Amino acid sequence: MNPEEKAKIQDLMIRSITADPLTVQEQKELSDWLNLDPGNRQEHDDLLSFRSLIKQEQTKAPDADQAWKKVSQRITDSHVYPFKTSLLPNWLKYAAVMILISTAGLLVYRNIYSGSGVRPELTLAAIKPGSHHAELILPNGEHIKLQDETPLNISGSQNTLVARNKGNVLVYNAGAGQQGYHKLIVPEGAQYEIILPDKSHAWVNSGSELTYRVDFNNSPIREVKLVGEAYFKVAKDKKHPFIVKTDHMDVEAVGTAFNVIAYKGSDYTETALVEGIVNVTDKQGNKQRMVAGSKIRISNKKINLLPALDKERLAYEDYAWKDGIFVFDNMPLEEICQQISRWYRIKIVFTNEAARKLHFTGTIQKNKSLASILKLISTSTPVRFEFKNTILYITKP
Repeated sequence: MNPEEKAKIQDLMIRSITADPLTVQEQKELSDWLNLDPGNRQEHDDLLSFRSLIKQEQTKAPDADQAWKKVSQRITDSHVYPFKTSLLPNWLKYAAVMILISTAGLLVYRNIYSGSGVRPELTLAAIKPGSHHAELILPNGEHIKLQDETPLNISGSQNTLVARNKGNVLVYNAGAGQQGYHKLIVPEGAQYEIILPDKSHAWVNSGSELTYRVDFNNSPIREVKLVGEAYFKVAKDKKHPFIVKTDHMDVEAVGTAFNVIAYKGSDYTETALVEGIVNVTDKQGNKQRMVAGSKIRISNKKINLLPALDKERLAYEDYAWKDGIFVFDNMPLEEICQQISRWYRIKIVFTNEAARKLHFTGTIQKNKSLASILKLISTSTPVRFEFKNTILYITKP
């Protein structure tokens, strides 16, 4: 079982004996795993034993550290249960304390929060996941707010319909006959989808800006300027190349699907190609052709000769964000936290270098709370989180 599958099973076991119910499919997955091996059943039974002991300790709001000491002392008593904590995986010990606090109705647990004098459950409650909203700047400087599920018509000169906002998608009218540039600004804590006049789709991620002509169909080159991250599914038109321009590379396509990362201040710019073929050109004029299933990353800190750069295999994690999912496949915790910081609009600080170098594998829906994300990471990664004064501190003990 790979780390991602193991983390998922651990989460299902914990949720199965707390107040977070499983779906029918999740219950089947857990049952299949329990029946696969006697050792799996033993892990689950050990967790149930923890829960039984913990319930006896819950006469007042729990102190997680003290609770674990009490529970571990009672477990090592052979007259109570025939197993020893030294033989248990670390995640199971952490899960025991999480069950204690979950049953008490709190959102914090030993592996995430330390005593800070703050009520972190209230602080976390104020941190919501991102949503679908953006701001559109028109050629005349007018700013228009775009909101999920808010219908809106955008008109140009002579009241010509230029675009229509419906749901969380801004759809352009191919025959509007307008000129000039529009800029879509997607703030942190948001993402948005647009359909350009040539019917190309663009999903724009948190903290990004996309600038584009509204008269694509009358231009020899379909050109957009990106700062941040976006996924493009380009409409085929061999006579009119589609070019995504960034500060460190240009990506040229005809009809294809690819993801581009080009945040200001980032250490790198990256293209991940899902379908078709694209040409990537760096600012020194070096050009390289990419084929589907590969990605190229350019360092923003030094001059690179593009053909010498490492080409890696594409993974779903490179563009899963557009589907509303966080997918981390042995990803460095530092890169994971960049995504979390933008989506939940929080500041994250690593208190030691060892924490930056940790890797994590897991999958979770982006509409989940920040507490759920931290809980998932902490079940399989030796890391400690502390939320204090709106800043998330991360430490490897």
